[in-house]
Order: sequence, then C-alpha cells, then structure tokens
Amino acid sequence: MTANQFIPSGAQAEETGAQEIFGIKLTPQVQAIGIAVLGLLIAGGLGYQFVLPEFQKSDAFKQKLRESEQTQQQLQTQIQKKAEAEAKQEEAKQRRANVTAMFASDASANTILLDMTQLVNRINAGVQGDDFKAKITKFEPDMPPATAAPGTVDPDILADTSFGPSLAGKLRRKKFKVEFEGTFAQTRNFMRNLELMQSLLVVKNLRSELLPSTGAIQVDFLKGKIVPVEQPPTQIKTAFELHALLPLKQEEKPPTPAPSPGAK
Repeated sequence: MTANQFIPSGAQAEETGAQEIFGIKLTPQVQAIGIAVLGLLIAGGLGYQFVLPEFQKSDAFKQKLRESEQTQQQLQTQIQKKAEAEAKQEEAKQRRANVTAMFASDASANTILLDMTQLVNRINAGVQGDDFKAKITKFEPDMPPATAAPGTVDPDILADTSFGPSLAGKLRRKKFKVEFEGTFAQTRNFMRNLELMQSLLVVKNLRSELLPSTGAIQVDFLKGKIVPVEQPPTQIKTAFELHALLPLKQEEKPPTPAPSPGAK
C-alpha cells in the first residue's frame, strides 16, 4: 500500500466516524462545548430553583430586620418623650406646690389681726406716751356680695379679673378693710413688715392723709420771742384694702383633664 492510498483512507474513516446533529458534526471539541453549556444550563436551573429563593428570603429577612430596627427606634423615642413629659409634669407639680405654699391658709387668714397687732407692738417698743404710739384703728372683714360669684358654693372664690383673667376662679380671696395711724417712720415700718409676712397679702386702694396735730407745742422765750422748742410728730392716717390670697380647697379644684387617646 502506497502513501497516497493511506491518507485518503484515514480521512474517510474520520469523516465516517463523526456523527452529525442538525448538520453539526459532533467532534470531541463540539461535544465538550455542549457538555459545558449543558452544565451551565443545569447549574442555572438549579440556581433558579434553589438558590434564588434563598436570596429572596434573605432580602425579605433584611427588610424585616430594618423594619424591626425602625420600630425599636420609634418605641425608644416614644419612651423618651413619655419620660420627658412625666418629668415636666412632676416639675410643674413641684412649682405649683411651691407657689401654693406662698399663699395664705385659712388658719393664717384668721390670725391676720393678731399678727398685725404683734407687728404694731414691736413698732411701739420703747415709745413713751399713748399719743405717740402707732395703732390699728380699723380692721373689718369685707364680705363679698352674694352675687359676686354666681353658681359657686364658696363666696371667697375669686370671680373677678382684678388679679388677671388667668386667675379668675382659680384662687380664693379674703378681703379686709384696714386703717392705721402713726408717724411717717412708723407707717413705713408697718407697711414694709406687712409685705414680709409669710402669708401672701396684697395691699390695694392705699390712701394716706395727715391728721390734725393735737399735741402741745413746747416753746421757749428767747429775747422776748416765743420760739418752738419741740413740735409733736405729724400723725398719718393710712387706709387700705388687704387681700389675703388662698388656694382652692381640694373639692373646689377643677378636675385634671384626661389625656387624649392618641397621647403616648
């Protein structure tokens, strides 16, 4: 056999040994490529069927986790706001208690005359002669008229706006008509100490006038002239209204408004 006879024979064997599908010869290279593509398709199918749902579940879990974190932050914010509101409410209660402590009480309002008398006695300490001593010449409770606070049980409840519209109906008041006589220094001392009394007292409609002098003037003769040696101190009559402010009684306090359903 010659070489020319061997070569065509081998090529023909190779051509007859290769199969064809859809006109494509299934050579080893083509088969390898086909197997690789088939593997990719199978892997893609498995990934779509098993891996992709897991990724979706992971995204859903992350979304739920973010929502849970947001909900937790909102709850923490609401808890903080509630704590701040409670702290402010407690602070407001403390301020209200401090302000209420400044008001007069029913017991102290009933002893105002006694307290003022003791004050006058301290002013008169060391003063000789009744004509030179300070004195309270009038102290009368000023009872409110029956129509001052219509619809209220306690006539002492402040119904007018003399202390501002915001205090109407939120305080009680006892009024007294007072008249005081003394020298300028005694009157100044009396009014100053009246403001320093523990009870919250308000002086209104203050009026003062000089009293005619009734004391004898001491004189001396000097070179044929009468020269005054000492004149009696000028007496001043002071009249005013004394308002003692008291907090409402427990049964008279307005009810605390209930929080709205949406309040946290």
